[in-house]
Amino acid sequence: MNETIATLERALSLLVVFLLLAATVVPLGRLFGHPFGPAAADEAAAARPDTAALAALGLADARLTQVGTDLWAVASATGNDAGMLAGSRSRAADVTGFAGPTPVYVYINKEGRVAGVAAGPHAETPAVFRHVEDEGFLRSWNGLTPAEAQARQVDAVSGATYTSRALARNVGAALEAYAAAPATTPAPDGEADAFSQMAPLVVVMLGVGAALLARRSRTLRLVVLVLNVGVTGFWCGEYLSVSLLRSWLAEGADLARHLPAIVMLAVSLLLAFLKKPNHYCTWICPLGSLQELAYRLPGPKLRLPQRAFHVMERIRLGVLVLLLLALWMGVGAEVLSYEPFAAFSPAAAPWPVLVLAGAFVVLGVFVPRPWCKALCPLGELFRLSCDASRKS
Repeated sequence: MNETIATLERALSLLVVFLLLAATVVPLGRLFGHPFGPAAADEAAAARPDTAALAALGLADARLTQVGTDLWAVASATGNDAGMLAGSRSRAADVTGFAGPTPVYVYINKEGRVAGVAAGPHAETPAVFRHVEDEGFLRSWNGLTPAEAQARQVDAVSGATYTSRALARNVGAALEAYAAAPATTPAPDGEADAFSQMAPLVVVMLGVGAALLARRSRTLRLVVLVLNVGVTGFWCGEYLSVSLLRSWLAEGADLARHLPAIVMLAVSLLLAFLKKPNHYCTWICPLGSLQELAYRLPGPKLRLPQRAFHVMERIRLGVLVLLLLALWMGVGAEVLSYEPFAAFSPAAAPWPVLVLAGAFVVLGVFVPRPWCKALCPLGELFRLSCDASRKS
């Protein structure tokens, strides 16, 4: 009987965390890729590119098939694959220029490169907007891969600062819509892609075995940490984040692309039910592993009292609460772009992310896992979902 109650408590903890996170996608108006609410149909129609935007992108005669929110498959007039078109309207509804929203459409050709950016309907001053176009601002991303385009920092246009900055943020939102449906993007090399899917799964299973059967083996622990950082992190770029979980809730998870991350989440939740909480943070997370490896380096160590760690836990809970409040109100989504996990893809990560991640790794030489213990909202979500596991 006690075990049944404990299992129900664990399930309730997990459900509460799920609902807290699911509430953050309500302002987006979609859940698991399906629009909801009374204006869902009108929103889908409004988000579709108009004839002027299609003409600006050279797609006047193209056929569009909607494959997701703000995302269309593009085919030529003869029916041949011509790439993808991503919009920003739903994801950047709160981004305004001088006079209001400035939605854009980003065309990614079948080679997987940005072939054009066009503006949607807006209320900006015509003269100001022409100035932005004359400066070639909308061509700034042409020829880049989506990852390169997301990482690129484009200077605002003098005399049209508000408009150009809003357009740049909308381009980023459209590229996020494209990234949310990775199965539609050109895969590099099938064999290499399959291997990069399998490698992190092997590392995850090795970590499970080490956690369950050889937890006290320092050598095996070191091997798992190194593989988490080198293989799962830098090589394959696989990790969980609040941004990724929120994207799955809004758009749905693509099994083909996100299989390693889905397995990471499933394994961690399953082990929580088996009274092995925080498995992801302790045995899988590449950033946590990198900080632990940093702490193993020689050098002076700060011996913090237990009370300090309790304070850090409260700070981490506060960070999560503030983040959730912002997301529930439909703001703060940009903060998720600065989760330091993205530093494992250094070519695509913004420089503030690289600086932030580097700072915590350096601090990790002196203090054990500073990001994990004091700030990580993902770690706090796992802690809350595992709370009943700890008590039982």
